Parts: sequence; C-alpha cells; structure tokens
Amino acid sequence: MKKITDRIMLGLVGGFIGNIPKSVFNEILFRKGIETKRYGEIIGGIFMPREEVRSRTGMHFGAGADFVMSSLLGIPLVYLLSFTGKDYYLVKGGLTGLIGMGAFRGIIANIGPGKTYPRDPRTNMTLSLTSTLWGVVSSLAVITLGNKDLFKPKPSVLSCPLHRLTDERE
Repeated sequence: MKKITDRIMLGLVGGFIGNIPKSVFNEILFRKGIETKRYGEIIGGIFMPREEVRSRTGMHFGAGADFVMSSLLGIPLVYLLSFTGKDYYLVKGGLTGLIGMGAFRGIIANIGPGKTYPRDPRTNMTLSLTSTLWGVVSSLAVITLGNKDLFKPKPSVLSCPLHRLTDERE
C-alpha cells in the first residue's frame, strides 16, 4: 500500500478516520440517555440558533462541521508525531484528542447564537472519553497510513555548539 507523504493530507485523513468511531460512540451514548448533547449539536450551535440546530438540516450541518473540525485537528497530531517520533503514539494521540477537543468545547462552543455547550458533568465526562477515543484511533490511522520517514524526529541543534566553546578558549 502506498503511504501518504504529505503531513497536511495525512492529518486530514487521520482525523477523519478517527472521527468515525467517536461519532458512533457519541450517538450510542446519546440514544441510551447517558449524554445530553451530540457533537454535531454543540458545533452547530456556533453557527445557528438552538432551534435550528435541532432541526434535521441543522443536525446534518453539525455532523459535517464535526467531521471538518476533527479532520483539521488531525494536522497538529501529525506534526506532534513528526517532531517527537512515533513512540507512545497512542498516548500522544489520546492526549491530543482530550486537550484539543476539550479546548474546543470549553472555548469555542460557548460562542455563537446557539451556545449549546453541555452543562452536566456526565456528558462532559463522556465527551472527554470520546475525544480520547478520537485521538487514539486518529494516531493509529496516522501511523498506519503515513510514510515512516515522516516520524523520524530531527536531532536538536545547539545554538552554540560545545566544540566552538572549547576551540575559542585554547
């Protein structure tokens, strides 16, 4: 299988793939009454009033916006793995999902006309869990689909190499 060599495209694809199980799990938890909000409803509330978000068109729009946002969040994940290497990629991915999606929910979801940010702790806890799931699956997709040369960390370069210090003093 041909591997993806472009970091931006790899991030978009990896983030999209990671969003599939996140969205399925989110929908299952919502239908069981464990969560009070879907990701699409939260994201749609940025762009439209609450009444429109809950409409069929609003839910489709929100689901699409969720996939776009998740795909975009895959780009910094690829750069994190590129600069730090692929060791512990599942942990790095999980933390990226938890922090990235958490920051989104905490900051961006409180703006816009809908303001559909979930207030109950149980929904916030399960959204954190599904965000972590996104990161784990996305990092696995990125490592699997990406060219191995993308994940070799570059050695650090000292701004004042030690050999220059010793040469000048002699």
